[in-house]
Amino acid sequence: MLNYIGKIFFAVLCSLGIIGFVRATLIFLGNTSLQNPQTMIPFLIGSAFYLVLWIFVFSRRERFWSILEHELTHLIFATLFLKRVHTFYASRDGDGRVEVEGDNFIIALSPYFFPLLTVVILLIKPSISSQFQFILNGLLGFTLMFHFVYLLKEFHPSQPDLKKNGMLFSIIVVGFFNIFFVGVCIAALAGNWSDVGGFVMTGIAECRFMLENIGRVVFQETQSFLI
Repeated sequence: MLNYIGKIFFAVLCSLGIIGFVRATLIFLGNTSLQNPQTMIPFLIGSAFYLVLWIFVFSRRERFWSILEHELTHLIFATLFLKRVHTFYASRDGDGRVEVEGDNFIIALSPYFFPLLTVVILLIKPSISSQFQFILNGLLGFTLMFHFVYLLKEFHPSQPDLKKNGMLFSIIVVGFFNIFFVGVCIAALAGNWSDVGGFVMTGIAECRFMLENIGRVVFQETQSFLI
């Protein structure tokens, strides 16, 4: 029962976050496009390059790498939650699994909302010289497109991870975190932590603004009903 209530609360927070962080992402996308358009170009080129490679090459030969990343993400989040991992397996024939002692919805859904390769680049990006930032921006686009291509392929009702947690709940949680990471990538194109922090704070402010508006409307409707 407590787990069920906790998931409802988390889903409500993510639903609110979707609205707030979509607005924050659009704000930063507009600012980046107008103020630093040169940072967007390699990001878009990297995204397009991966998509072209997937269409003509990777769609037939890359299954192993997507499975490896999927299971590795499960493994990382299971370790973060101090769960004992008994089995880790990924093969070229399309089979992969991680057996964990204990589970939760974050571990189960992590491969769908956490772009592992992209996050690695995000973590090292601020420490790299500015002259190499355009390469990292291209890699951000490349790896993020890798994540989204396989998200679209793997996110379906027959997936055990999704069936276990319910499709509606999974859509809300996965949707929020993917929006969040897209915004983080756009904010990180300039290569510093301050812009990423600014994006997070803008998203939180937008969520708070939305929550205050909802509260105001509910309060006014309640007063009208009582009067």
